[in-house]
Amino acid sequence: MDKNVKKVNDILVNLFNMVLELEEQAVTESSSKDLSITEIHTLVAIGKGRPKTMTHVANLLGIKVSTLTIAINKLVKKGYVERLRDKQDGRIVRIHLTENGMTAVEAHESFHENMIEEALSHIPEEELHKFISSIDNINKFLLMRSSGAFERADDFKLEPLKLGHHDLPVPIVQAGMGAGIAGSRLASSVAIEGGLGLIGASDVGTLEKDIKTALKSVNEAGGKGLVGVSITWNDPEAHKYVEIAVKAGVQVIVTGSALPKDLPKYCTSKKVALVPIISSKRAASAIIRSWTKKYNRVPDGFIFQGPHAAGLLGFKEAELEKAEQERFRMIAEVKAELSKLENCPLLVGGGIFGREDAEHAYRYGADGIMMGTRFLVTEECDAPDEYKKLYLNCTANDVTIIRSPIRTTVRAMKNAFTEKVIVSGEEYDITEAVKKGVEGDYDNGLIFCSVNADKIDTIGSVKDVFKEFTEQKG
Repeated sequence: MDKNVKKVNDILVNLFNMVLELEEQAVTESSSKDLSITEIHTLVAIGKGRPKTMTHVANLLGIKVSTLTIAINKLVKKGYVERLRDKQDGRIVRIHLTENGMTAVEAHESFHENMIEEALSHIPEEELHKFISSIDNINKFLLMRSSGAFERADDFKLEPLKLGHHDLPVPIVQAGMGAGIAGSRLASSVAIEGGLGLIGASDVGTLEKDIKTALKSVNEAGGKGLVGVSITWNDPEAHKYVEIAVKAGVQVIVTGSALPKDLPKYCTSKKVALVPIISSKRAASAIIRSWTKKYNRVPDGFIFQGPHAAGLLGFKEAELEKAEQERFRMIAEVKAELSKLENCPLLVGGGIFGREDAEHAYRYGADGIMMGTRFLVTEECDAPDEYKKLYLNCTANDVTIIRSPIRTTVRAMKNAFTEKVIVSGEEYDITEAVKKGVEGDYDNGLIFCSVNADKIDTIGSVKDVFKEFTEQKG
């Protein structure tokens, strides 16, 4: 074995063992002497926030619910965890830390924080950045290795790509926000800059006109980008939207919220690129298998919408926290799956706010990016100005997660409506709730926002957004 390889291997093994020993020693010397390290980690997974379901915690720990049940039984007896039955559905049991449980978690967090601070204090200030960069590189490599994908080593650059029979000069997609937020004006402005502008399908009566207006604007301005439509696939009008969009001459159809296993049945034209939004490798594989078998067709691209996105998320509450921790691994896994196809680019959305976010996604396999919030707060966005100003005043504490009508989750701004949903758990019409928000009922409407909404400080232009992501450094 090479000397350097052996030395690094020995260091990593020793670090792992020593941290475990120090953790055990810290527990022994604390007021929680009756806890094992495994039990401490279980308490950390439960967390100090809202009560979680057993499935949620099991997902975070990567174990079976049956295994977790045994551990929780012991922690309840020891007084660190309590079970709470859901007031709306008595069949659902959630687990929550008791006061002793919270004290144990806080002591564990303090132990790690103090240990790392003390360790870093021995590294000269001028070497600290290099050290962090080095261990981050090792972490990224292991992440990529575990996903079966590879990490790009070349410099970030948004290269032109093909979506079916269409060329997309700049692989930047503007999310198709419904309820009139993303209409013909915003979509055409994005396409004029060379990107893919999506009209949010939410009105059967106006969709055809919106598409034709956008295509005309792009043509008159000499734009080379594409105009598409975004359809919520579990919408009762979804199939009708497809028919209208194809008739109007749309170039791309993007679908989200449900697996569009029968989309090619309603759009047989190969001139229209079909691009599903997915949130996992498994979803991509299922769509590819279904389309290949039934329609002898494969998607012309995929959009991976990660857990940091605004609005309707493809993750249940029990899956969300783990997905946030592993989102770059998930991008790499999806990319590895799509690389088996001849030409199926991967566009990544959710939490893409600045160039650094795009560069990170690119390294893990993204061929392009999708953004919603950044385009919502542009002059060209079709939403009312007062609605846009809500984002200028949004802070990190104003963003919350609620349950969606299809049992996944929604990220939105806190208001009376979201608090009501959290407390009561009652069902609601998500389309109508979004419309209320756009129409100015900010207390009783649903206002989607991404995890980065608090970073918005100005209303800019579509051209400014493109410039930020396409200018070459140096």
